[in-house]
Amino acid sequence: MSAFTPEQVKVLEAWTKEYPYPVMGLIEALRQVQDWHRCVTDADEEYLAKLFSLPRTRIHEVATFFPAFTQRPTGRHRIGVCQGLSCSLAGAEHACRCLEKKLGVRAGETTPDGRFSFERMECLGACDQGPALIVNDELKGAATEELIEKLTEELR
Repeated sequence: MSAFTPEQVKVLEAWTKEYPYPVMGLIEALRQVQDWHRCVTDADEEYLAKLFSLPRTRIHEVATFFPAFTQRPTGRHRIGVCQGLSCSLAGAEHACRCLEKKLGVRAGETTPDGRFSFERMECLGACDQGPALIVNDELKGAATEELIEKLTEELR
C-alpha cells in the first residue's frame, strides 16, 4: 500500500517525465514528499527508489545531503536560522535565543501543537541579510526580534 494518494502518485510520476533523464526530477519529487509528509520516511525513499529505478541508498544519499529534507516530521512552519560565519557575526545566536523563547522549544524541536519547528542551519547563501532566516524554505530576511515576532504571529 502506498503512502501517497492517487493524485500525489500522479504528481510524483510526472517528475520522472519532466526532464530528459528521469533522475533529474528526483529533487523536485523529494520536495513534494517533504511538503506532503513534513519529512522523507524510509517508506517514501523505498517508493521513490522504485519510481525512479534507483537503488534506495541513492535516494537516501540525496535526501540526507540537502538540509531541505528531514527524516523526522517537522512543524507545519519550519523556521531556520543561518549559522554561517557572516550570520554568526551578525547575531545568529541572539536570533536563536529569541526563537527559543518565542516558540518555547529548542533548536531541532517542534512545538507540541506541531505548528512550528526551529533549526540551526548551515549557510543559506544570504550573507547580506544576516542573520538570515527562512520559513518553509523561503528567505524572510535578517532574523531581528521584530521579524521573529511578526512572523510567528502571522503564522499562528
